[in-house]
Amino acid sequence: MSATTTETASHPDPITLHWIMTAQTDDGRQGTNDGRIAATPGVHTHESTYTAVLKAMEEWMGTPHFTVIFFSLTPDQI
Repeated sequence: MSATTTETASHPDPITLHWIMTAQTDDGRQGTNDGRIAATPGVHTHESTYTAVLKAMEEWMGTPHFTVIFFSLTPDQI
């Protein structure tokens, strides 16, 4: 006799994080940008969230060729 168990993965609600990133392009331009991003604990990692912010910075700076000088990611709450 075998039993089949169906488990449903339950994840907490997303949390809103505030990020700040400073970057410098290979042609010397530098910029700092910030924003908010939603991340679901247990689904998103610090690395995957960083990658999403990096892509946003690529669009904002107009190039994927830059070096990150500063990065901060914290809960958007006081």
